[in-house]
Amino acid sequence: MSRTDTSLVKTARKNPIESATLALALALPIFSNLVATTVSARDLSPIYEETFDIAAGGASLTRASRYGAALANPALLPFSGSFHRWLGSEFSLHINTESVSYAKSMLPGASSGGASSDSGFVDHVFESPFLAGTQTSFAYLNSYGGIGFFSKFEVDLEAQEYGPTGMPTIILKGKSYTGATVSAAGRIPFMPLSLGVTGKYLNMSEPSIEVDLADPAAISQYSDPSALSALVNPSTGTGFDLGALVFIQGPNLDWRWALKIDDVGGTSFSGGDAVDDFKQVVSTGASVTFHTGKDAIHIAVDQRDVQKAYDTPAFKSTRAGVKVLLRGYVGIAAGYYDGYPSYGAELDLIFLKLGLASYRREQSNSPGLSSRNVYIMNLATGF
Repeated sequence: MSRTDTSLVKTARKNPIESATLALALALPIFSNLVATTVSARDLSPIYEETFDIAAGGASLTRASRYGAALANPALLPFSGSFHRWLGSEFSLHINTESVSYAKSMLPGASSGGASSDSGFVDHVFESPFLAGTQTSFAYLNSYGGIGFFSKFEVDLEAQEYGPTGMPTIILKGKSYTGATVSAAGRIPFMPLSLGVTGKYLNMSEPSIEVDLADPAAISQYSDPSALSALVNPSTGTGFDLGALVFIQGPNLDWRWALKIDDVGGTSFSGGDAVDDFKQVVSTGASVTFHTGKDAIHIAVDQRDVQKAYDTPAFKSTRAGVKVLLRGYVGIAAGYYDGYPSYGAELDLIFLKLGLASYRREQSNSPGLSSRNVYIMNLATGF
């Protein structure tokens, strides 16, 4: 390492305001450009998940909330108990726990409330990653099918004091989805079996940028909006999912078994960035529900990617959880998501639904290597 390189490292470590200038020069233009122009590729998680389902460990193949049913397993639609299932919109905010703690520290009266916001943010990112995102949807579903539209955006910003070159490094990843779905479903006569299909149109890309803060040329390059636009050119694709559900219902005890095939035959993308095609994924699920007239306890286990199309590790492919529904107005959930506990609650005020959840998401295929503790706040309006 040269004497100049050593000086730059010391600058990044000892002078947070100068670090802030470098980091914000890179991060803020990228972030604003992502909001304006990009949609991005997914990991192995579903492209859309409801907050209450995440709280219950993401085990949604045999029971899913609202619009989530169309993407979790369209065969759920015929067993809604009535013709109408859902008409409404939703908005949810996702943010990691460490960023919430940082925001609290910047409030008036907090111990660090008078610190420089720039230097404080950079110091925070060097200590723990920043994650924030939103998810929105609008849908109409009934027991025979429905249509829906969704958008999901997320940015993950991480700083490393010593990156691959031994210098301070900024790593920014964007992740979002926009799409539309059309679903159809029906029950097989004289059998406790339903089948469903969801067709989907997706528009997506996956910007991933890693820049050495000691490289002014790289910072200048990524501060140029035209260069950023070239990085986030979206791709489009169409595909469909198939689902099946066996539902044996009793006076106080129900059994459900589910089979789901995501991206039947694979989903191909064209145009824009070189987004990998989605492979066909087969998943199964089982659940038991204890219920009275208005209360229920639903216990479910899902096994995702059973044929190892993505070679998904067991701690990520196994989803399990419990949903407790009280009087039809209050829901409490807990589960096992990506190998960690998840929990949350939902309040149903007829035309207004309020939800909160907390879970830990593992970014890598090794437990504990790169995890994010995430809070979700959800607001749904509809019936």
